[in-house]
Amino acid sequence: MMRVAHAVRALLCSSLLVAGGSAVTKAQAAPEDSFYNPLAEHAIPRPLYTSYQRQAFYVPMEDGTRLAATVYTPAQGPDRGRFPAILWYMPGHRESIDLDTGEIVSAFSTAEIAFYTSHGYALVAAEMRGSGASFGQRELDRGPQVGRDGKALIDWIAGQPWSSGAVGMVGRSYQGFSQYATAAERPTALKAIFPEIAGFDDYTSMFYPGGILVEALSASASASIARDDQNHYAPTEKRRRLPSVPVIDEDGDGELVDEIPLDQDGDGAFLDDGPPLYADGQERSDLYYLATREHLANANLTVEKLAAAPYRDSAIDDTPYSYVDIDPADRVARIASSGIAVYHRGGWFDYHARDTVMWHATLAGHTPSHLLMAPTAHGGLLNKTLADYRSGPYFSFFNDSWSSEQGLNREKLRFFDHYLRGIDNGFADNPPVLLYVMGQGWRYEHEWPLARQALTAFYFQADGSLGVSPGQGVSRYRVDFNADSRTDGANRWNYRLASSHSVMQAAAANGQRLSYTGPVLAAATEVTGHPVVHLQLSSSHPEGDVYVYLEDVAPDGRVLLVTEGQLRANYAGLKPVQAMLGPGARVAVRPALPWHGYGADDYQPAPFADGRVVNIVLDLMPTAWVFKAGHRIRLSVTAADHPSFARHPALGGLSADQAPEYRVQLGEGSKLVLPVIPAPNSSQQ
Repeated sequence: MMRVAHAVRALLCSSLLVAGGSAVTKAQAAPEDSFYNPLAEHAIPRPLYTSYQRQAFYVPMEDGTRLAATVYTPAQGPDRGRFPAILWYMPGHRESIDLDTGEIVSAFSTAEIAFYTSHGYALVAAEMRGSGASFGQRELDRGPQVGRDGKALIDWIAGQPWSSGAVGMVGRSYQGFSQYATAAERPTALKAIFPEIAGFDDYTSMFYPGGILVEALSASASASIARDDQNHYAPTEKRRRLPSVPVIDEDGDGELVDEIPLDQDGDGAFLDDGPPLYADGQERSDLYYLATREHLANANLTVEKLAAAPYRDSAIDDTPYSYVDIDPADRVARIASSGIAVYHRGGWFDYHARDTVMWHATLAGHTPSHLLMAPTAHGGLLNKTLADYRSGPYFSFFNDSWSSEQGLNREKLRFFDHYLRGIDNGFADNPPVLLYVMGQGWRYEHEWPLARQALTAFYFQADGSLGVSPGQGVSRYRVDFNADSRTDGANRWNYRLASSHSVMQAAAANGQRLSYTGPVLAAATEVTGHPVVHLQLSSSHPEGDVYVYLEDVAPDGRVLLVTEGQLRANYAGLKPVQAMLGPGARVAVRPALPWHGYGADDYQPAPFADGRVVNIVLDLMPTAWVFKAGHRIRLSVTAADHPSFARHPALGGLSADQAPEYRVQLGEGSKLVLPVIPAPNSSQQ
């Protein structure tokens, strides 16, 4: 049971808060000349196949819409005939083609195809309706059709002559969402999925975190998806953009590049050029052109559409669907009763960090569930060739050159070998949770949150310090509308952190903040779990937003961002977290974090009017961070994060000299509660 640990707080009084983290397996930090890497330490079978074959298909859905799929099957090895299959089901392109050279580039890397096919797996890359060379349109991004089509793909794969009838799924981000959506349809052949950096409740992670519109994510993602859907060609852009590979060679000449219509006006698009023309001058049935033209009807979630649907229960873009219907809908309960094994992989600096651990904690005990959290943003592990999902700056910061995508593929192979083939390979012997504790390294655990966490309260003091007893008086803060969480233009909210070389920091350029700083730590202190902030807050303006940042202050004054959270004060009222799933859900949402509903009825206008003091309670993104001896813990508060988040509409017209004043009422209700992991053999109460 979670509790405030008075013994740990007492240690803080003497600046001796010690928490190194006990371990289930390989607990101690590795020596400087080595690095414990569980992704590489487990044995995997030797490869059996030395080559693979490629085929492309159109797969019919229940309504007749045809989806494009490419299949890679093992070749030159034992004649097994049938193979378990791994599906990557995506928006965007299963394969892309360079119009100048004819080179085909798969969504799977060449190394991935060789790795999985050599171990006896068929790989399938399929494009969603409205994407790539597929036909159809998406009535709504992430709408219910995604799961229904996913089930149809699984059923098709299971019936193919090269398939053993056992199917798994992989993919990141949207392609992680497509796995959860497909698994919720419970196709018989689907045995295991490996979703990465994907959502549990997308309203509070990628659309309106804390009820505040995050403009940076949607502005970037929507435009990129739309251009991919329309098969734009922009080979010289920073993010090289190539059209999808046609499925059918209509003229039978063995070339696929000439099946793509000419871009007659040179703007990178062929849909705006009138009737299609082709490089060889031959007439066709125009399959590729007709498929792409249908994509123009896609209902992509632009910033404008999101802004017009501000509540979690708002209807989106003139559809009957709300954010609740997008995610999580009824998928959590359906997956929990499916028996499908799920391995959730997340990143501590990803905007889906909370989602990832909630998926695991909620499904654990219902269906096989495993969790891996790495120090990444919306990206992958170390891989120099991974263009779209880079690892970000934190592996380098922690001197880790070993935690690679290649190692993660080994982990996926062990997972799929166990659940798709039934091989007793020791995978089930490992604890289900694998965490990268930042400042220490990889560590196995049995659960999330950790059962041994000691919830420890740090109270805000009038002198800007953190103390073990409730503070007295009032802290005042003049709102800075230019407060900015980015470092070198990057943060978790704009996709750029995955390609940044700079870890997140707090400096003068980030704007004015109200900060509370703890004493110098005499020993390392591990914080692993969900920090929670309580603020008794009033304002000189009736409306406002709150952003909070947990920071690590080094002896030289450098301040690193550890984690963060935000809340629109209009949603300060608390509701049971179970309400996230709606009535009738037969699975408990875990962990039981502060939940604010975010429906139209939950929005309370002018919460600070008439001098009212509002009780703000919000959780920060989960973390696993070791504050080193000699460092200090800091909690900072702002009222804006510009330009990542939209300013509160009621404050939009105010100038800097009209900025409100926030007042924090100090006392029992204004504190930071950290999940401290006691050091091995330390006493607890």
